[in-house]
This record gives sequence, C-alpha cells and structure tokens, in this order.
Amino acid sequence: MKINLVSIKCISIVIILLILSCTSDSVSQKEKQTPNQEAIFTKEKIKEIVYPKDRTEITKRLEQKIADKNPLVIHAFVPLCDNDNQGIVPVSKSLGDGLNLRTNLYWGALYGVKTHFKKQKDWTLLYSKKDLNKNILERVVFFKKYKNGAQVYFVADAYRGDRMAACLTDYFAALSNENQGDFDFLDKKIGIEGKADLIVFNGHNGLMDSSIEFPNNTHTSAKDAIAIACVSFDYFKEYYQQVNAYPLLNTKNLLAPEAYVLENVFDAWAMLEDGEAIHHAAGSAYNQYQKCGVKGAKRLFQSGW
Repeated sequence: MKINLVSIKCISIVIILLILSCTSDSVSQKEKQTPNQEAIFTKEKIKEIVYPKDRTEITKRLEQKIADKNPLVIHAFVPLCDNDNQGIVPVSKSLGDGLNLRTNLYWGALYGVKTHFKKQKDWTLLYSKKDLNKNILERVVFFKKYKNGAQVYFVADAYRGDRMAACLTDYFAALSNENQGDFDFLDKKIGIEGKADLIVFNGHNGLMDSSIEFPNNTHTSAKDAIAIACVSFDYFKEYYQQVNAYPLLNTKNLLAPEAYVLENVFDAWAMLEDGEAIHHAAGSAYNQYQKCGVKGAKRLFQSGW
C-alpha cells in the first residue's frame, strides 16, 4: 500500500506499528475471518442518498444539549488486536491476543483505550463490566466536564478480536439508528449506540479484509462519526453516506490507532470546535507521541468529505 506525503522521519518512528496493525492480508489469513455477506450498494444507489454535507445540523443539536444541561455521549467500538483473526502482521503474543483485555494493544496496553483514559486525571472511570455479551469482553464508562458546560460520557466497548465483523456491523448500525438503546449504570441512564452523539471505531481496519452489509435503516438524523484505523476514509466513506453520517475524523494513510488521538479530538469536539480544529487536534496528539512533526502527522488525518 502506498503511503503519501508522510515524512521519512514519521515513517521511521511508527513503521513497525503501521505494518503490524494495518497490512492488507493474504487469502489464507482472510479465510480465518467470518465475514457477513458482501455489501450490496451500487454507485447509483449512493448518489440517491441524502447525506450531511456539513455539520450544521449536528452542531446545533450539540449546542442545544449543552444549553439544556443534557450530557453528551460518545460511544466507541474497539476490536481488540488479534494476530490470528485479523489481516495484520503479527505483533507480540500478549499485544496480539484478541481475548486478553489486560495486555491487548488497543485496550490494556500503554496507549490502549482503557489504559490511556484511565490515566487521565480529568477523565473519571465510572463503570466497568466484563463479558457484556458474546462479542463484547468489557464495557467501560468515563466522564468529564468541560468549561463550556458540556458534560461528556465516554462509553467504550472492547470486542473480541475474532469478532471484527460484529464490531463493524454494530458500529454502522449505531450510526444508522438500527441499533439504539439506553444504558443504566449506578444511578444514571444514558443513551448509547444510535442515541449517542459521537460514534467511534478504533482499531484495525477490518474493511480491508472483508465487507459487511449496510444496515437496513438509513433514515436517521445526521451523526458525527470517527474511524481511527488505517486508510479509513477510503473504506468507510460510502458506508457513511449510506447511514447519513458525517466523517468528523478519518485517516488517509497507515498509522497506529492509539487512544491519545481520541483524547485530543474528544476535547475539541466537546468544546464545539470546527473540523479544522479537530483535524489539528488529531495531528498534534499524534506528533506529541510519535515525534514526526505536526505537518506530517496532520497529513494522516482528514475531517469532512
């Protein structure tokens, strides 16, 4: 796969993580997946769909929720890194064990979603439950207040590494409102899946290995969508159009899908900053940890169409 416009310095720093997490797979590796049926869209069908060209509707809804003192909800879908069931060059056994929450690259490792957010003083871990269902090994809920009055709940689900198709299906079903529900924990109740305000995918780009069906429900209010996975915009774009989602942040090249990018982007999003600021937040975070230069890091990301 060709990597465009990223500096040599950036590549030298992150090349191992890029290769291990985002390499397209061989036929033998793909056979280990259990994909759903092939996606059934056509170019003509996509052209007929009315999808959000900008975030005007979304921003107004977020502003109103903050003014009404209603919390904002982020729901993230995180497929655990898996040497045996994903199209990646294998990492170490502990990082690539798709059933090991404690050591997995995208969950329990240093910059995994749970570990990274748990270390942040301004994010409070409110809830954790293991074995939520046959696909989700753990759900965690974090909370943070912002100076503009926003109160944000961040719900993150760790999917078994061998359930990539289920994770992607649930992600797009949430964006389409086909899946939506309320989640009760402690003395609180929040809307998740399709009721969330920002819906996130973070991990290996499973659409490199197989396609999935579009959700049945495509008549839904516009939602912000993020996919931190290698070359996600090229693979996710037509799905977003189908489910009426706005690509708040996607990627244009190979990268390490680590949680510090999400942290920076969530902060900009909760403060109602625009796409340009969110793009900058992602690049700044990536450069802070990978030391590859802000310009080079920003080239990895894209906000909007």
